[in-house]
Amino acid sequence: MFSSLVNIVKVIEEHLNPQEFLVGGAVVVVKDGQLIYERGFGNAELGSTKKAFTPDTMVCVMSIAKSFTAASLLTLVEEGLLDLNVPLVNYLPYFQTTDRRESDLITVKQLLSHTAGFGGDLGIGDLVAPNAADFAFYDQWIQMAGMPESLISKVRSREDITRLIREIALADSPGHSWNYCTDLFIVAADLFEKVSGQSWDDYMIKMFNRLNLNRTTINAEDVQKDENHAKYYSSMTEENAILLSPFPVNRIAAPMGFLYSTAKDLGKYLNHYMSDHPFLSSVLIEKMFEPVWEFDPYEGYALGWGTSIEMGYNVIEHGGSSQGVNAYLCMVPSEKLGVIVLSNHDRTPAKHICYGILRALLAK
Repeated sequence: MFSSLVNIVKVIEEHLNPQEFLVGGAVVVVKDGQLIYERGFGNAELGSTKKAFTPDTMVCVMSIAKSFTAASLLTLVEEGLLDLNVPLVNYLPYFQTTDRRESDLITVKQLLSHTAGFGGDLGIGDLVAPNAADFAFYDQWIQMAGMPESLISKVRSREDITRLIREIALADSPGHSWNYCTDLFIVAADLFEKVSGQSWDDYMIKMFNRLNLNRTTINAEDVQKDENHAKYYSSMTEENAILLSPFPVNRIAAPMGFLYSTAKDLGKYLNHYMSDHPFLSSVLIEKMFEPVWEFDPYEGYALGWGTSIEMGYNVIEHGGSSQGVNAYLCMVPSEKLGVIVLSNHDRTPAKHICYGILRALLAK
């Protein structure tokens, strides 16, 4: 694809605009199992304690966490403990919506592909954050949840969230439509715990260690103690202002989005998927990347991953965004090529940057 590393760097730099990182961020590119490009932009923190954002800066990656959660369940499939096509209620008998007859049909595959029939995000997962009321979307989450705050205040575990879904009505029959429902990945972690008999949190630590992701964690306290971690900035409430945003912390909802990592660690993560000896069997990775729902001939959603076709290549992707966060990563397994873009500001066009680099590299 390229004649030299110098040529790769030149192509990448030509398609990067540092001014698009309105506060800070980092870009990493991997190819054939190697990190071939890394660069930080702007600041991890503003003000008197200003510090640079580097490829090793720890930052929340929000919904990029979903692929980690999906991978945890696929390990159970590999062990013969879980069947993706079996109704979820077979494993979690307390899982139900307001229409039990319909919700009893929801399969594990539908849970992981946003095809379970829910109308969208439920708001519950975000509301259990200890600092939820500090975020601009708090009132919107309350409205989305549509249940008394007294019920949500009693949540102490992921099983509690699974049980709260009995208050939710499906918008469609399972498998008949696609609506992104972030909260269901908390249910997925509850499923992992009940089937495996082990803590999802503990398994994640083992997974990070196994993949040598030394700067990836679900422990917000560890992140805040680290010298090289990002603070978060937002322009959601005031379009022309860059304001300090609350630190995203929500251990119960870690499976849906409260995972912290670095651009370099996520480069390693993508390389593990594209390796000749991946951390899951090749058959399961193919299943993980196979679209369950297709929006059109070019884009779809698989198991914790989005899919697209760019310039004839199959691309596996996912983003993560919320107040103070905008991140994106994508990979082309056939070329063993991956691009990671992280940032600590919600108006950073991470997807645009990611695909700009990817398209430029695929064109060479």
